[in-house]
Amino acid sequence: MSLADKKRGIFTIIGSYNSLMSEGKRPKQTDVFSSINSKDDVVPFVLDVLKTVAGTEALKEVIGGMFTKLIGEVEPKIKIALKKQFIKSNANEPIPSTPIIVPVKTIDVKGVFKTPPTSTGGNLIYGADTGFNNNAYSAILNNGTPVSYLNLSLTYDDITDSFQIKPSGLTMPTIGDFFSDFIDGTELINKKEIVSSVMDGVYGTLTKDQNKTVDEVYDELQAELLLQQLLDGDDSFVISPIKFDELLGKSREMVNGVVEYNMGCGLMPSELNFNDLSKLVSTISGSTNPFYIGNEIEATIEQSTSGNTSIETMTAKNKQTIKDGFFQKIIKIFTLKILQAVTTAPQIRVLLSLMSSLQNNGVILLSKAADDMKNFKTYLKCMAKEILAMVVEFIFAIAVGYLVALLKPVIKKVIKEKINQYTEIITSLTGGLSKNLTT
Repeated sequence: MSLADKKRGIFTIIGSYNSLMSEGKRPKQTDVFSSINSKDDVVPFVLDVLKTVAGTEALKEVIGGMFTKLIGEVEPKIKIALKKQFIKSNANEPIPSTPIIVPVKTIDVKGVFKTPPTSTGGNLIYGADTGFNNNAYSAILNNGTPVSYLNLSLTYDDITDSFQIKPSGLTMPTIGDFFSDFIDGTELINKKEIVSSVMDGVYGTLTKDQNKTVDEVYDELQAELLLQQLLDGDDSFVISPIKFDELLGKSREMVNGVVEYNMGCGLMPSELNFNDLSKLVSTISGSTNPFYIGNEIEATIEQSTSGNTSIETMTAKNKQTIKDGFFQKIIKIFTLKILQAVTTAPQIRVLLSLMSSLQNNGVILLSKAADDMKNFKTYLKCMAKEILAMVVEFIFAIAVGYLVALLKPVIKKVIKEKINQYTEIITSLTGGLSKNLTT
């Protein structure tokens, strides 16, 4: 039996259970799920299973849970994986004190440092005040003056627009100790930063606020697409030529802050103004209730697509399909943004620069993120695998809960039907026996 047949069989069984509980209503045709024929992309399949069992409310629970429970579980697990990638056979050698020179644009893939942390937009794209990005920005403001962050020293040179980066401390640690201490001490996943990045990935609101050019966003989207392809099981790190026009079109949309989506009912523009985005980020960042967050995001989807005449004339079922499509996109973007946080974030690019310099006699093999990903193929594949495993495990746990809830009444109904059948048989036999005894 093929993998597609096995997937189809799961949906058929679930449909049969739902049919049994809805008094013989025929199950939905399982071929409507595109995830059936997807060999490597696991997340859509698990989401389709969840949606089939429990519907939209389950998708909302997943989104809310990702922004509360999962986001807090990722960091300690991913730090273990990071150490395995950065601590190599040269771990016991002393780390060189010679600084490396890295252009700002090489480590700042998304142009974070072009926006002050104290600005309205900067308040959303910077993490904790003591985080790497804030310290790097401080180094830019204090041109020529070293700024320390953990066991690292950053000195900005405005003439070359580059950072001079070197280990800091009275004694130089071993290479292994340096990377281990940095990874342990830094914050990889900041909730506010991730929430802002996810919602900007949907609407382009922050991209517009930062006044990015189409070319800048185009470069960012190329790097994102390569990471998304990796999550989808394609590790070629090659973009198909037919994708470039699509990326250019999306770049223009994000710069304008109005992104169009095809939800099966034609192209649909979605827009969220900055104030509403800021309120949403604050709401999500300050809440620990996944159901509350799910409802807030649902309200935001309705708000961001309202005013579209084609939507106003749709049936309730079509409108729900559109919402579900947005929920699934948000879950997909969340997974991508977590991967970006541990592969293309500025502090990770600094670590990759240092590792590259150590492995190549001082030569740094970093330039544009999309161009140099093949040089770190093993590292990227490892991070993608770790994050996918955590996301799938999280969604699957929720799906199992709903499956158990579905099966309990099914089992009770089957048992009740069997008892009734046995009762009829016994009654029939007893009646026949009584008749024989009286004759």
